[in-house]
Amino acid sequence: MLKFKKIKGNFVHPTAVINWKSLIIGKGNTIGPYVVIGNQAQWKNKKNSGKIIIGNRNVFNEYTNIHLPTTLKKKTYIGNDNYVMNSSTIDHDCHIEDNIILSSNVILGGNVYVMKYANLGIKSIVHQNQIIGSYSMIGMGSIVTKTKKILPGYIYFGKPIKKIKKNTLSLKKNKINYKKLMLENKRFKELLKKK
Repeated sequence: MLKFKKIKGNFVHPTAVINWKSLIIGKGNTIGPYVVIGNQAQWKNKKNSGKIIIGNRNVFNEYTNIHLPTTLKKKTYIGNDNYVMNSSTIDHDCHIEDNIILSSNVILGGNVYVMKYANLGIKSIVHQNQIIGSYSMIGMGSIVTKTKKILPGYIYFGKPIKKIKKNTLSLKKNKINYKKLMLENKRFKELLKKK
């Protein structure tokens, strides 16, 4: 079994590279082998500014990268109870809500906002400045381009991505009725206005 050290109430593998000075972190997180948290923002002409904020009970599997924010948002934010599989990238100024799954090799460009309970399949790629709706599912190998809207509660797939059908499994599992889904759609539209 892998051996983890308990640091600040979190389980951290000895090979993880963490910029503790630029990190605000909660408790019960698992940070796996060769995870890098707090490297330079991948934006050539922008300086790093602000902190990475991580909540509680998240899992970051091996080779995950989480980059520092820029003056754009001044924070890269990850909420609670998220599960990030190996070799995924969360770029500068991203905002990840709660209970999200990023499968292996997912790439989130800078300033991507992922709403709660979204599920992104293996090797899916998201263009910078996008919003991924809550309770949505992105199929394996899909590409979310600049102009696509990923509405809450639907399944998407393709290169570029296309809406396939309602994500009834997730909606039912999480007891999301029509009224609750409409509230998530309203929130999605409000986030769009801020982009």
